[in-house]
Amino acid sequence: MDIVSKSWSEGNYFSTGKNDANPATHRTMKTFRPIRMVKDDTVRYLWSLANVDSTIDGPVEDLAYAAGRMYALGWGIDMIVGHGEGIDSNRLEEMPGECWKPSTSASDIALRNPCAGTLNALQNRYKSFLSRISSTGFTPVDPLTQFRAVSYRRVGDPLPRPSITFELRQDDGEFFQYPQRKLIHIAGMVRHLAIEAMDPKKGGSPPRDISDVDQWVDRYVAGHARDYPGEHRQFSYLPLPSIGHQHVDQAVRRVMITASVGDDRLLKHLALHLAGQQLKPTKQTRLDNPPTLIRVHRDKVAACYTRPANTWASVTPVILPGHNDHKPAKTVKLIEKALRQSGIEQPCTFEWRAVSWFSKSLTAHKYDRDKKPTGYIRPDHLLTQTAVHLKLTFNDGLTVPGPLVIGAGRHCGLGLMAASD
Repeated sequence: MDIVSKSWSEGNYFSTGKNDANPATHRTMKTFRPIRMVKDDTVRYLWSLANVDSTIDGPVEDLAYAAGRMYALGWGIDMIVGHGEGIDSNRLEEMPGECWKPSTSASDIALRNPCAGTLNALQNRYKSFLSRISSTGFTPVDPLTQFRAVSYRRVGDPLPRPSITFELRQDDGEFFQYPQRKLIHIAGMVRHLAIEAMDPKKGGSPPRDISDVDQWVDRYVAGHARDYPGEHRQFSYLPLPSIGHQHVDQAVRRVMITASVGDDRLLKHLALHLAGQQLKPTKQTRLDNPPTLIRVHRDKVAACYTRPANTWASVTPVILPGHNDHKPAKTVKLIEKALRQSGIEQPCTFEWRAVSWFSKSLTAHKYDRDKKPTGYIRPDHLLTQTAVHLKLTFNDGLTVPGPLVIGAGRHCGLGLMAASD
C-alpha cells in the first residue's frame, strides 16, 4: 500500500497508466511461503560466546530480557513467545531439529545479520515510520541499509565445490569453438596459463598467505600428486561441452576451473589473474589465433553443470581407477571407488553403459570396430583404464549441487557430469 498511498498523497485518486492508485493491481506483487508452527515447534538463534561463565550477566542478561518481551516476528500477524538464556555445550548437542551454520560459499542462502550501525539505523527507521504521515502528505520509509549478508548452510547438506567459468572468445568477439573429442587440449592450455600466472619464477603472483609457494604451484596449480604431506587438493580445469539445447553441437566454448571445498579465495585469486589472458597454442592444437579467457558470472551452459539436481549423467566418460576385465561385479567396485575418490559420500544408485545419456556426447570406447581411435582423447597415463558413461540418482530425493566430476580424469574434463532431472 505504500505505492498507493504515495499516489493518493500526490492527488492521483484514479488509476493512471501505471495503475498506482488502484490497490487491486498490487495484490500479487509479493510472493511468500507461510510456515506453520505447532505445539512445541521452536526456532533458536544461537551465538557462541567466548570467556563467559555459567552465570547470565551483562549483555547476555540484556538479550534474554529483550527476547522475553518479543511477541511477533515478520509481518506481526502471528503471536510468538520469546525466551533467552545462556547454555553450555551439552544442552546444545541435545537440541532437536535442523541446524544451519554460517558458510563461506556464496551459493548458499544469504540472510541479514547485524553489524556496527544496525541498531541506530533501526531506531532511525522506526522514528521515520512513526512520522510517515503528516500534514504535508505521505513520506515512504527508507529501507534498512546498515546490515551485512551472511551465507548459511544446513548441516548435512552436500557442499558445492567453488567454480568459475570463462568463455573462449576470438579477437572479433565471437565464440571460439573446439572439438569436444580434443577437450583435454583446452584443459592443458588453461592449466599451463594458470601455472605461469601463479609461479613467481615465471613472473606470476601467488596468494600472499601461501607459506611454500613452490609446493603450492607444483601441487595445487599443476596438480602433481607427489609425496607431499597432508590431504591432496588441487585446481581442476574443465572444458565444458555446450549442452542445454537439443540442437547444440556440444563443441567446447567455455572452460570451468574448480577448487577444493573451502578454497574460494584461492580460486578468486587465480580468476583475477587469468581474466583477459590469451591461451598459448601447443604442438597438438596448432592454433593460429588462440582464444581469450573472458570471465562470466551467469551462464546458461555452465548452469547445466552446477545447478542442484537429484539425477546426474556423464557428458564425458568416467575413467575408472583400474580395468574391469569385462566383469560387471568388478565394474561396480571400480565405480564405487571412483565415487569415494571424487568426494561423493551421499548414498546413491548408479547405472553405466558405453553410450552417454546426452545424445551428442561421444562413446566411452577407445576404438571403433575397425580398430581406429574413437571417442575422447585421453592422457597417456589413462589409456589402459576402463571408461564408462555413468548415471547417478541420489537416495531420498536428495539434490546435490555441481560441479560433479568423477574418475581418474576428473581434473582435465573427463568424467564431467551434468544435471539430468
